[in-house]
Amino acid sequence: MTKPVKQTDHAEQSVIQIAAHDPDRLLCVYFMPKSVRFLACCVLAFRCELLRALAPRRSENIAGAMAAYVRLQWWREVLEGTRLPEHTLAPFLVEAIEQGCLSREALLQQITSIESEIEGSDNNNDKDSNKAHWRAMLRSGAGAFQRSMGELLGLNPNNTAHTPFLQRLEWVGMAYAAGSLIRHNAHLKEQGRYLYPGSLEELRQEAQQWLKESDISTLPRYLRAATLPAVLARKDLARGTQQGEEQTRNLTRNSRGIGDQWAVIYAGVHNQVINQITRSLIGLKNRSFGETKER
Repeated sequence: MTKPVKQTDHAEQSVIQIAAHDPDRLLCVYFMPKSVRFLACCVLAFRCELLRALAPRRSENIAGAMAAYVRLQWWREVLEGTRLPEHTLAPFLVEAIEQGCLSREALLQQITSIESEIEGSDNNNDKDSNKAHWRAMLRSGAGAFQRSMGELLGLNPNNTAHTPFLQRLEWVGMAYAAGSLIRHNAHLKEQGRYLYPGSLEELRQEAQQWLKESDISTLPRYLRAATLPAVLARKDLARGTQQGEEQTRNLTRNSRGIGDQWAVIYAGVHNQVINQITRSLIGLKNRSFGETKER
C-alpha cells in the first residue's frame, strides 16, 4: 500500500454501525486506548461481517452454504493481498497488517472458525472428538479475536515472551463466547448454529476453567483493556443456564441489563485511571532522575 488510508468521519461511522451488531464487545472496545480504538472497532466489525456468513445456514439448500463460502473466500483473498480491498473495513485491516499492528494469521483464523461452524463435525459418534473440534473452532474464532486486541496493545505473536499473554487473552475470548452461547442457547439453536456437543453445564465448567487460567489479575496493566469481556463472562457463567436464558427472554435480543453494562464501565474506567496514574508517576520519576543527573 503506497499511501496511508484516511480515517474519515464517514468511514468511522460505517465501521461503528457494523460493529454495533455486537453491542457487548463494542462496549468493551470503547475502553481500548484511543490510539488503537478505531482499529479495534474495525476488527470487531470484521468479525460481525464474518458472522453474517452463517445466516444462510438456516436454509438447508446447498446454495446457502456456497454463498457463505464465497463471502469467506473473498475476505481471505483480501487479507492475503490477492484481491482489492473493496470494502469499508478492508483497507484499514490490510494497512494494520502491513504496519505490524495486527497479524494476518489471527484474522485468517477467524475465517477458518466460521468455515468450521458451517461444516460442523464429521465425528458425530465420538463425543470427545466433537468437543475437541468445537473447542478448536472457538479458539480460532472468539479466541483469535481477543488475541487481535492484545496485538493492538503491543503484543507480538512472533515474540516468544508474549506468547503466554496472548494465550491468556485467547482464554478470555473463549470464556466470553461460551457464556454468550449459554445465554443465547435457545435462540442459537433455532438458527441451526453449531452448538457445544455436550451439556450446557459441562460447557459452563469448561469456561470457568478458561477464566481461571487467564489469571487476569496478574496480567500487565497495559493489557487489561483487552480483558473486559471477562467481566461479562463471569456474570453469564455465574447465572448458569436457566437463569441466563430467562434474563435474555426478558430483554431485547442481544441487550443486557444495566448491571452488566455498569460492571464493564466500572472496570474500564478503573483501568484507565490506574494506567493514567502509573504513566504520570513514571513521567515524574524520569523527570526527577533527569534533574538529578544534571546536578
